[in-house]
Amino acid sequence: MSVELDRRLAETGTSFLLFPQPRFLRKRDGSPLFPAPETVTVSVPPGEVRAGPADDRVFVVDAIGKTRYGQFNRPPYRGPAHPPVTPGEDGHFTHLVPGTRAFSAATMYATVRRVLDLWEDYFGHRIDWHFESDFARLELIPLIEWDNAQSGYGFLEFGFGRRPNGAIDHDLPYCENFDVLAHELGHSIVFTEVGTPSSPDDRGIDYGGLHESGGDLTAIIALLHFDSFVDHLLDETRGNLLTINGLDRVGELSDSREIRVAFNSRRMSDVGEEPHDRSLPLTGALFDTMVEVFQQELVRVGLIDQQLREDSNNLPGSSVDLEDIARRFSAAYEGHAEEFKAALLLARDYLGTLLAVTWGDLSPDFLTYHDVLRGLVRADRRITGGANQPIIRDCFAWREIAPVPDSLLLRPHSLVDCGLRTQQATDSPTRVLLVDHVADQPSADGHRRVAATTGPAGT
Repeated sequence: MSVELDRRLAETGTSFLLFPQPRFLRKRDGSPLFPAPETVTVSVPPGEVRAGPADDRVFVVDAIGKTRYGQFNRPPYRGPAHPPVTPGEDGHFTHLVPGTRAFSAATMYATVRRVLDLWEDYFGHRIDWHFESDFARLELIPLIEWDNAQSGYGFLEFGFGRRPNGAIDHDLPYCENFDVLAHELGHSIVFTEVGTPSSPDDRGIDYGGLHESGGDLTAIIALLHFDSFVDHLLDETRGNLLTINGLDRVGELSDSREIRVAFNSRRMSDVGEEPHDRSLPLTGALFDTMVEVFQQELVRVGLIDQQLREDSNNLPGSSVDLEDIARRFSAAYEGHAEEFKAALLLARDYLGTLLAVTWGDLSPDFLTYHDVLRGLVRADRRITGGANQPIIRDCFAWREIAPVPDSLLLRPHSLVDCGLRTQQATDSPTRVLLVDHVADQPSADGHRRVAATTGPAGT
């Protein structure tokens, strides 16, 4: 899967520079969290990524003075634009300098292309755009004067973050935020692979939550493809991922502000119908699933023992000796960083494949989270032969993800309901079909027919 994909692309693809998380984030000592970008390779070969950057699926237009798209203002953009960003003589884009407008434009292209490559690998096929009946390519607008970002039918357009006083902060371009871009592309993937509800009577409550969760999980799994981020994550946590860490902060806006967290204690009884709020239990259950698969692999290869796994899998918000767990993980991690990394990448690719198989089989019509759970269980059967089904069931049960109370799945069916018993006040003998009285007799037209006679029950 994706580990092999990265090896292939490193030899054949076009290279860009990307920061795994916004370059304005700082460590506790004030130094940059990621002082240098990482070289990332996309699937399009050098020389085939044109000025823009652009290719046959995605293109960047660095618009000048553009207002955001709306109901009466839709792509394609035909107004003035800055000159397209060109590759270096070698066909790559690694010559661009962070902090420049050209770097921002190239970052937006490379992030979208990279995330698309990864998820096409998990799905095992090309992901066609949900807007392909009108547009062949996804239009990317990197920097517009707006304190927000949006994805829409055939486009992604990004503005800037906000200062604490609400003003636009031009030092925080959303197009350089890998998490946010990957999340928005996740919506397009869900639209394509799951589809949209077809009935006007379908309120789509859980469908909306699935969309937001899908965006977050698209970003989390893609983020775990940065070596620098994975190394930083494991060094900081010593492999104890059931703590507050960089991985669970989706769409970071600053050191202390983030859009949502994946590691959360929200259950279905804690959330309402607003899609972002409702997404939290689903995202949390899937995040927990990935971490448990990671820990399961650590136990299998002898890096931690089963007792540490059980002790660390405490329910969010419970009272446990976190310092003792941290010490034990630190001792296990010491000298085994590469083995811990291999286990995490295995869990990453398992979750990516699990989601791809599940999303590809879901129906969007009157979708419920229980439908998603059943899809995950079936997908695990295809991927592992059902080995991880207990983990999935446990993680989703704690989140209270179950059939809705009035589901037909919960309704018992008696013999009377099934027509196998007559409705009488007593259990006196009744007339039922007896196997002894079934005869195979020829019919008038020469075909064989099954005939049956009845007799009193108990004879």
